[in-house]
Amino acid sequence: MNKKILTTLIVLTLLLGSCAQGNIEKGNSDKERSITIAVTEGNIGQFNAWEARSKEFTKETGIKVRFVGVPYENLLNRITTEGISEEPSFDLVTYADVMGPSIKQFLEPLDGYADKHFFERFPESTMKLSTYNNKIYSLPLRANTQLLFYRKDIFKKLDIEPPKTWDDLNKASKKIKKETGKYGITPYYQSGNNGQNLYMWTSYLWGNGSDILDKNMKPKFNNKKGVEATKEYINLIRKDLAPKGSVQFGEQESRTHFKQGRSAMWLGWWWVYSDFNGPDSAKEVQNNVGFVPVPSWEGGKKVSSISTFPLGMMKDSENKKDAWKFMKWLSKEENEKSIVKDSLTEKSPPEQFSTDIVQKKNLRDEELNELGDNLFNIAGDSFEEADTLPVSRIWPRISDILSREISNMAVGDDVEESLDKAAKDIEKLLEAEGYYD
Repeated sequence: MNKKILTTLIVLTLLLGSCAQGNIEKGNSDKERSITIAVTEGNIGQFNAWEARSKEFTKETGIKVRFVGVPYENLLNRITTEGISEEPSFDLVTYADVMGPSIKQFLEPLDGYADKHFFERFPESTMKLSTYNNKIYSLPLRANTQLLFYRKDIFKKLDIEPPKTWDDLNKASKKIKKETGKYGITPYYQSGNNGQNLYMWTSYLWGNGSDILDKNMKPKFNNKKGVEATKEYINLIRKDLAPKGSVQFGEQESRTHFKQGRSAMWLGWWWVYSDFNGPDSAKEVQNNVGFVPVPSWEGGKKVSSISTFPLGMMKDSENKKDAWKFMKWLSKEENEKSIVKDSLTEKSPPEQFSTDIVQKKNLRDEELNELGDNLFNIAGDSFEEADTLPVSRIWPRISDILSREISNMAVGDDVEESLDKAAKDIEKLLEAEGYYD
């Protein structure tokens, strides 16, 4: 009997000792609080800057921040797997906006963490891509809008004004081709790549008063305005204003074509401005690239596409309180400004270079715009004028259909027939998914 009592006392002592050392409790101990954030691999300057500056957050709060990289091609599956497990290995995650509707069930709604004024610091167009079923699931801390980039030296030599309309762009392209032998613009028509070839097309489409879907989720892009817009986009290659290789170009290949000095204009995401003027570009291109808003139709409005890579919190995170503290700290306007200002004044190492600004106050900041050649003011206008691709779990499949037909039209298929075929396939898909019930 005495042996049993002694054994019980020993076991209790060991258990109490383990609890005191934090070996039994799950999650953070009192001695070390930490959170983990998953970001996309690829040596992205903004994410590198976040990691470097997270040490300041740790000094202020005592909460350590661990960054883990996930290859983009594995990101959706990784978030889904971690979410299903209900024991995610990371507390916060960055993701492509098109993934949002598919993963929202694994994310924590943020509405209860801050009032509406907190979220109003961001452009409405960017918040739209973080909102599903009227709930906010992420912060759009990384966002891109489209601008038209052009060779300042070529435009000056030929006495051409930067295009304000699509007709201006066509006229400028013809003159550039005739006078210099270079192509006016390098689009990217290749299918796939998460629908990259749709973003330039939608600027034509939306600006002409058409859309992808109407309010009843019926295809709208094949109406009269949609056909007119699409023909204008496809005519860039059919009228020899763009290189024949554009039919096989994704966004990266078209950027490279422009960087090599083989064309005079490129339309795409604003983050490439520093890249175009950097050492990887041809000497004639370096420090010779200007930018203007996306062109409009004559008498119409400018409408740019945007994309975001927001930061969300995992629903089953055991460290939600600390994770939100970091989100709130990271999203401070002064922190966003500091990262970009240090980049533009060359105080940051090259691997932390970032011009990613998304908050309204910083987009209009005089100091940043003086350092950045007014880039942020123009981007701010574009965010305000922007439209977004449909926010739907079914969008990736719709995107594949549209992307396929854009590519087919670029290589010669009839525009009206291709748009009608895409509309029929999309309507069939949506009907099968119960959108018309």
